[in-house]
This record gives sequence, structure tokens and C-alpha cells, in this order.
Amino acid sequence: MSICLKSSQQSVGPRRCRRRAFTLVELVVSMTVGVIITGSAAILILNASKQRGEVAARSELTDRAATAMECILRYVREIPQDECIASPTPCLLGNAQVTTAAASDLRFDVYGFRLSGGAIQITNDTAANWHTLAADATGLTLSYYDQDGVALTPLPLNATQREDIRRVTVQVTLGLGGQIAKLRSSIYLRNFMNEVANAP
Repeated sequence: MSICLKSSQQSVGPRRCRRRAFTLVELVVSMTVGVIITGSAAILILNASKQRGEVAARSELTDRAATAMECILRYVREIPQDECIASPTPCLLGNAQVTTAAASDLRFDVYGFRLSGGAIQITNDTAANWHTLAADATGLTLSYYDQDGVALTPLPLNATQREDIRRVTVQVTLGLGGQIAKLRSSIYLRNFMNEVANAP
């Protein structure tokens, strides 16, 4: 900072100037303001980076959950039914061929789905071998309903209740790094759609 002093005499000549440095108070205030601004900027950048990471993780979980859900629904939709004697297929009075119907375990024909050790698994050889369909699973919830939409309980269902299954609701939950993806869907068994068409 410069302070110029005008000569008291009326003589023509250059003005005399002297330079004054920042005071200690001004320097401390400047440094404090700089630290505050820098810290605020750093916090904003870190928060943005964290949010971007969380969104990416959540998106990945959602994609994996959607893939698992699509696979489960595709197989469950095709659960077969018993044929009535001397009646053409499809048999409107048939029974769903489900061998296990529990809260997180569903098996039919040679296929099955279950939650085991943090993974949703699938089998296509009558449970001889299980394969991971989705890792980081925290939940696989299955609910079963009859032709009238009444929930079948308690789980696991007995043989008579399993025969009455017409609709299955599936909820898939995946969790990783504090992020959770939860998807829920319901599917009506295609082999029993004639019951709906012929309902009074």
C-alpha cells in the first residue's frame, strides 16, 4: 500500500511516496478467509464425489436386482399344472406343480430359487446344483396367492396350498456399501390364465 505525501511547498517536483506493508491483523484476517474458502470448496468437492459414488453404486445394485427379478419372473410364469384326467390341456381344474413354497425358497419342476448365504441362487436340475443369480443379496421374499387373490399362509405351504398357487409376488433386495436396491413385482401363472378368462 502506498501513501503519497504532497510537499508543503509550492515547488514543482515529484511527490514523495512511502510504502506501508500489511499489518499483522490484516494478514491473519486474509489467511483466515482464504482457509475458510479453501475448506468450503474442498468439502463441496468431496460431497459431490461421494454422492456420485453412491449414485453409481445404487445404479449398479438396481441393475443387478432387475436382472435377477426378470429371470425369476420368467421361470415362475411357466410353472406347470397337473392335467385333469380325460380333459384337454390346459386343464382349468389343474393343480400347480410346486414342490416347495417357502418365504425365500420356491421349487417347481426341475427349477428353483432360494436365498442362501447372501446370494440369490437358481437351480435347473432339481436342486442337484445351485448357481448364483445375484450376489450381495439381503433378501428374497416370496408371497403366494390363490385364484381369488387371497394370500396363502402360513409358510411353507402344504401340498394342498401349493396346488392352489396362481400368483406369486417376488421381492428382491440387494445391499452393498450402505446402498440398498429393492425391487418388487408380481406374476400370474400363465398356465392358469384360462381360469381368469372364464371367471364369473
